[in-house]
Amino acid sequence: MRGSERKLELLEGEVVAFAGGSVAHGILCSRIHALVSAATKPPCQAFTSDVAVRVNERATYVFPDVSRTCEKLDADARFIAAPDLVVEVISPESKARDRGEKLDAYQSIPSVMEYLLVDSRRVWMCVFRRMAAGVWTETTYELGETVELRTAGVSIDVTELYAGTGRVLGT
Repeated sequence: MRGSERKLELLEGEVVAFAGGSVAHGILCSRIHALVSAATKPPCQAFTSDVAVRVNERATYVFPDVSRTCEKLDADARFIAAPDLVVEVISPESKARDRGEKLDAYQSIPSVMEYLLVDSRRVWMCVFRRMAAGVWTETTYELGETVELRTAGVSIDVTELYAGTGRVLGT
C-alpha cells in the first residue's frame, strides 16, 4: 500500500498490518528467494516481499515473501497479477491467514501453480500444487526431505534450508 510507513496488505477489502519477521524468518526468505531467483531466466522474474501480488476479482493486494512470474511487466509496475509460484514464510501470528484467506486468494489466481508455506518456528514445509482440472494437492516436508518446486525448477533440501536457523524438528 503506497504511502504507508507500515507494511500493509489488503485482503478482500480489509487492511491488515503485519510486523517484521524474526531472524529465522529473514534467513528462510533470503535463502528461498536466492534459490528461486538463480533458477529463473528471462522473461520470468523472482521477487521478494517488496512487490505485491494483486488478486483479480477481489479487493486483495498481498506481499508474499517470494513470488515468481513470467508475465510481461513494466519497470514502474507496483504489483504483479500472474504469479506462477508464491511463497509465504509463516509465523504463529500469520499462520491462520496464510493457510486461510491467502491460500484461497492464491488458488483463485489461474496462473498460480504452486504455493509454498515455510514455518519459521519449526522445521515444516508444505506445497499446495495445482493439478489437472484445477484440483489442488497438499504435501508436507520435514528434515531429510527435498521439496521440488516444479514451476521454478528448484529443489530445496529441507535440512540445508533450515541450517543455522536454530530450528529443529517438532519445535
